[in-house]
Amino acid sequence: MLHSNYVVYHKEVKALTQKLFYPRKNLSISRNHLIGLDEQKRELKAFCQFVWSENWQEKSKVLHFMSTILLYGPPGTGKTSLLMDVANSFSSNQVKYYRESLDLLIDKELGETSKLIKNLFETIIEQSKCGQKVFLQLDDIDSVLSSRFISNESSGIRRAVNTFLIQLDELLQSNLVSPPIIAATTNMFSHLDSAIKRRFSLKMEIAPLLSQKELEELLQPIIDVIGGELEINFEEIETIVKQKDLTPHDIILIAQRIFLSHLVGNKVNSEQFIKELSRSESSKVSFDQQKRAFSPI
Repeated sequence: MLHSNYVVYHKEVKALTQKLFYPRKNLSISRNHLIGLDEQKRELKAFCQFVWSENWQEKSKVLHFMSTILLYGPPGTGKTSLLMDVANSFSSNQVKYYRESLDLLIDKELGETSKLIKNLFETIIEQSKCGQKVFLQLDDIDSVLSSRFISNESSGIRRAVNTFLIQLDELLQSNLVSPPIIAATTNMFSHLDSAIKRRFSLKMEIAPLLSQKELEELLQPIIDVIGGELEINFEEIETIVKQKDLTPHDIILIAQRIFLSHLVGNKVNSEQFIKELSRSESSKVSFDQQKRAFSPI
């Protein structure tokens, strides 16, 4: 959701951004968070391998590829977890993985945000010039890189978008042997500045619609943990999930509620699970309704 007044973080952000960002240790990604995304993961990993291959310099010029990835789609569909999993599929000795939020660089002083964005890219380029392969993940970039044509956007945000474009172009034109991969996520693809969208070569919508088999893969380990009388009919589950347009995260939240009910001594059974599923609200549907209330122009 876009706001005319952006949240300004405390002055300690400036001290934090002196080093700008820190490499994140490899994180364990639950398989549950990636159900239904196998094909997307293969494509993303193949793209990263291409970027860091000997063929990149020659073929990327002909095909006009940039080492950029943008995942978009509703909340709870696995965008963040998918990028983390792809980045961590490479060993830490091969690739330095960073995950940051651009909104931490927003500053109340006009021009300071642009300066911090510039410093971030300079640091990335410096590491890459030393031969380090870098994977930078930027979450929810619409918080900063929204369209410059939105009437109520501040001049500071418009300037930040311009700075990001300039710095990204300089990075992409730097002819590095191992160019850094800039991977971003957004829930609000339509609100991104059109020039920002053009800078991302691999754009991928993440909205998994789980099959009966994938639902069983997602839920069976959870059911085993919950216990009780949960003999689930996965065909019935698939019908409800498709009718309600539930995301994987929605389903996990329902399972959590069932588990907590069991934890306090309540008897849980299949009928209760189906009832919870049937009355649950889709985060995707509610998000789409909220999004329609805002226009990017």
